[in-house]
Amino acid sequence: MPAIGDLRRRIAIETASDTPDGAGGMVRAWISHGSVFGAIEPRRRGERVDNGRLAGLVTHRVTMRWRGDVVGGARLVADGTAYRVLAVEDHDPQRRFLDCLCEEEQG
Repeated sequence: MPAIGDLRRRIAIETASDTPDGAGGMVRAWISHGSVFGAIEPRRRGERVDNGRLAGLVTHRVTMRWRGDVVGGARLVADGTAYRVLAVEDHDPQRRFLDCLCEEEQG
């Protein structure tokens, strides 16, 4: 269980909103749902092929106080870096903390 002093990074919670662009496509906007304090811990680094080119892959675990509105597909933003939420799990059975397994958005 993290100590309260470990949760010192301000993290914005955002969800996607897709709207038609009038030309048959969609425009994605990110809507903020507030901010929390949390801890961000790098987990793995690697590479993958993305559209025929090599791209870096960095995964993180983001820990925050428990809340029910953070789901997979959301985005967390801290210090100008965006993290795509891949999975969310309870840190402990008492629902005091929440762990988000995230992938750092590149570019």
